[in-house]
Amino acid sequence: MTASTREFAHPGRAAWIREIDLALPVTNQFVLTGNVQDLHLSTRVNGAQGGFVTTIELLVQCLAANEYDLVYRYDPVDGIVLDHVLEGFSSSTFFPDTHLGRATIATVGRLADLIKHATSTIEVRVAVVVDWAARLWGDESAAGPELRNLLLASQKLTRVPGGQVLRSGRPVPLCNCVFWMSENEADAPAWLSASDSTRIISIPSPTLGVRKLAAQELVGELPHIGRLDEAQRADAVDAMAESTQGMTLRSMRSAAVLAVDGNIAAEHIDEAVRSYRAGVLENPWQDPLLLERIGRAESIVEARVLGQSRAVRRSLDILLRSAVGLTGAQSRTGRPQGILFFAGPTGVGKTELAKSLAEVLFGAEDAYTRFDMSEFSAEHSEARLIGAPPGYIGHSAGGELTNAVRQKPFSILLFDEIEKAHPRILDKFLQILEDGRLTDGGGHTVYFSETVVVFTSNLGASQLLVDHQLHGGTASAEPEELIRGVIERHFTEVLGRPELLNRIGDNIIVFDAISASVGRQLVRKYLSTVTAVVRQKHGVQLQIRSGVASAVESVALTKLSFGGRGVGSAVESAFINPLARALFELSPTHDVVVAEELQPVLGGGWRLVLSSS
Repeated sequence: MTASTREFAHPGRAAWIREIDLALPVTNQFVLTGNVQDLHLSTRVNGAQGGFVTTIELLVQCLAANEYDLVYRYDPVDGIVLDHVLEGFSSSTFFPDTHLGRATIATVGRLADLIKHATSTIEVRVAVVVDWAARLWGDESAAGPELRNLLLASQKLTRVPGGQVLRSGRPVPLCNCVFWMSENEADAPAWLSASDSTRIISIPSPTLGVRKLAAQELVGELPHIGRLDEAQRADAVDAMAESTQGMTLRSMRSAAVLAVDGNIAAEHIDEAVRSYRAGVLENPWQDPLLLERIGRAESIVEARVLGQSRAVRRSLDILLRSAVGLTGAQSRTGRPQGILFFAGPTGVGKTELAKSLAEVLFGAEDAYTRFDMSEFSAEHSEARLIGAPPGYIGHSAGGELTNAVRQKPFSILLFDEIEKAHPRILDKFLQILEDGRLTDGGGHTVYFSETVVVFTSNLGASQLLVDHQLHGGTASAEPEELIRGVIERHFTEVLGRPELLNRIGDNIIVFDAISASVGRQLVRKYLSTVTAVVRQKHGVQLQIRSGVASAVESVALTKLSFGGRGVGSAVESAFINPLARALFELSPTHDVVVAEELQPVLGGGWRLVLSSS
């Protein structure tokens, strides 16, 4: 190994570039996949950083350090560019009309000539880098003569076992080689990727260690960095590295540019990262009025979600943690701002509470997106959430979930009856709840770090009802304890997803069953709504006698096991239906009508007696 190549064997280098450096003597074709469009840190021989470079720039540096005479690059738009010439070497005689640093408009046929010439010579060390290779491979059956010539030349090269080692009197034998740059390995032709003489190297996304090195480079350029001491600067570096999990170095640099442009200080670099991810500068979680709204929301929400004081209080406490900026403070990850798991019988207000929280947090009840997970019980329905992969019908439309978060990054995501979703779909929530991100079918990353994720479930409700019946209307255990136990068994034993339950943590909120007193409140609320609708639609003032209201309450209390929906259904059958008939039969000239009496009808149903005044 020469002194020049030691630079790219240094442990400070990325593993993928060290693998290329190692394989150059025995490999004539490389396929670089994965994170090929990202930036990389150019590390010097002593391990010090040397700024950001593209994948191709770092590759050219490696080839130059290995004393390649010529390094060419082909771009489908620009053509052929000579990126490197060894000092003292004349390039004009090898492949005419190419000049260092200047693009030469060239056809695919001319690229084929370059590859054949480069891989057949033994006097000159040559490497050719083909960018956007997937655009060239395409559909081989539809290739024209020039492209077929290129592909055939490349396929012929794969038949040279172990690489074509060129010896030209120099101490290190090297292969004249071709590098194909493609983000997806699946795009490479089978004859290329399956060949023993081809080395496929995947460039991974930046690890925490790499992001920390990049943050050290970027933080030094941020506004007001000079006023920070060494410890504060280290904190800023850690904050940037940890908050950019899942991001590329190119995206990290873009976030740093946003910080400079928005005069965001280094100690608040996570705000620049958030702005880059969400695509908006405004952050509702930092609205000075948010704490005030949450503080006075308890009584307002309890007026809408009756009989669930404990659930309302616990939900607001979890959101308060986000409002003061402590969500994920222990790990600085991009987890959602809040994770809530609403459990309990049907019709107790779980969905209504989610709507109320959306209004408290974002000022609008419609700032939430609901997904009925019973519609995602089939394995293939995963494509509806994140979008179909490339090549499948509907790929360009994207996924319902990923599109919703892209359009409304600050919102509540409500997943109703989560236990009905297919287990494969549940796996997607592991990444959302842990890292706050998800990759859609098109390969684009969507961030959930500004959302509140709410799951609802009826698990344990039927067991709670059976428990009451077996013990004469009294529970053998605390309802919350019983329901939590059912949920834990379902996720661990039935679904085999204990890790999902672990990510939800202690955020399981059990709703109380509807009591008789809450049932009466609901009846009064529904009757008040009915009178308002009658006044608005018909211009009639409807008055309801206490006896009628009591009769409706008696019917509604028999439906408490069905929750608020059961009470609403009872009000509809015992009052709204007979009211509609009574209003139909009533003369339209009356301004005030009184519901005097509610009478059962033989054979079922009710009759409402109205009087006018």
